[in-house]
Amino acid sequence: MSERNGSTSVGTGTAEIPIVRPAGPAAAESAPRQPAAEPAPAGPTQAAPESDAVPGMQPTAPVTVRPRPRMPRRGPLTVMGPWAPVAGGLLGLVLGAIAVLVLAGTAEGFEDRLALVFVVLGLGMLGSAGILLADEVRMMRQRDRDAVVRPAWVEATAGLLNGLTPARLLLLSSGFVLFLAAYVSR
Repeated sequence: MSERNGSTSVGTGTAEIPIVRPAGPAAAESAPRQPAAEPAPAGPTQAAPESDAVPGMQPTAPVTVRPRPRMPRRGPLTVMGPWAPVAGGLLGLVLGAIAVLVLAGTAEGFEDRLALVFVVLGLGMLGSAGILLADEVRMMRQRDRDAVVRPAWVEATAGLLNGLTPARLLLLSSGFVLFLAAYVSR
C-alpha cells in the first residue's frame, strides 16, 4: 500500500504462512504427560479432534508423489534455426532456376536474359523473406501469449517487431527486383 492512501507499508508485503509441524518423538518427550483419558460413555459416538492437529485445521497426509512441472505448450508454432532464411533463399533460387529452364528457349535478346536473372534473384530474396516473415509472426504470437505473464519482456521486444524489420525490408526489395524483371522484359 502507499502512504497516499493513508496506510503505510509494513513488512515485506507478502502473506505470511504459518508452518505447523506435528509433534515428533523429541517434542513428545519434553511435553508433560497427561493422565489417560476416561473411556467415553456408551452413547452416540462423536469424532474427537486429534490432539496434534491445530484447532480449525484439517489433518493432512504426507505427499508421496511430487507432481512434475508442466512444460510450456509448443503448439502449432514452427521453431526455426539460424539457417532457415538460407534454406528459404535456396528454395527460391531452385524455383528461379526452374523458371529459367522453362523460359530459356524464349529469351532471345539481352533484355529477356536480364529479366530471367532478375526473376532468379527476386525469387531467392522472396524465399528468404517468407521464412523471416514466418519467424516474425511466431515471435509476435509468442509476445502476445507472454504479455499476460511477463509484461516487461514484451516491452523489450516491441521495438524489434514494430517498424521496418529485416523480413519486411527483404520482402519490399524482392518485390522491387521482380518489378524490375517485368519492366526490363517489356
